[in-house]
Amino acid sequence: MSRLAVSWLSSLAVLAAGCHPGGGSRNDDGFPARLARGCRSEPDCLVLELEARARVDQCASFCEGAEADLRAASALVARYRHEREARQARIEAQRQADEAAEAERRRAELEAAEEARRQEEAAHAAELELAASELACAQQGDAAACDALLRHLAGAAPRDERAAQVRASLVKGRRLIAEREAAMAAEEQREAEGAPAPARRGGGPSAPARPRPASEGRVCCCDGTLSPTCTYVKRGCCSHHGGVCACP
Repeated sequence: MSRLAVSWLSSLAVLAAGCHPGGGSRNDDGFPARLARGCRSEPDCLVLELEARARVDQCASFCEGAEADLRAASALVARYRHEREARQARIEAQRQADEAAEAERRRAELEAAEEARRQEEAAHAAELELAASELACAQQGDAAACDALLRHLAGAAPRDERAAQVRASLVKGRRLIAEREAAMAAEEQREAEGAPAPARRGGGPSAPARPRPASEGRVCCCDGTLSPTCTYVKRGCCSHHGGVCACP
């Protein structure tokens, strides 16, 4: 066989392998089998992709098989990259959700602490106001303060520890108010008794005249003293000295 025939047969063998004899890779290098087995991780797939790209770069012609292998290797890399990016996205989303939940928890704690502080301040202010009402009611007989104590007792819980003390202050205040009102009524009664009696209608016999002062400018009281404020008999004269009597 001539040298030309041998060279032509060699070229056919190389073409049958899928690459031009100009340094192209051969199908018997084991790469297609390794590509068919796939890869277990993204780095392994990157190695396959690099090898596939090198085979394409080394192939001069009739490289459809090598290019198909490169596309398959690149698809494996893309799949693992997509899975990695999706996993990272899930991790990032979970991290952001955790941060948001933590921020919400801290916000709720701050709001709860602020609400507790406001309630504590309100309770302290209410206690101060209640104590002031107790003092004013029990020691001064202040009617408004006693009414405030009564409202507190109306809204108090059944086992309110302050209820007994508030009730005692209210009793003291009511006693003071009653005593003051009785004193005022007695004072008014004494003043009424010291005033001249009104004239009767119908021309009937008139009541005995009240004693008149012995001289102008003096009003004598029944306890033997002169009125310090009256120069003639009028309502209220000698109200604290037994009433008005005739001057000696």
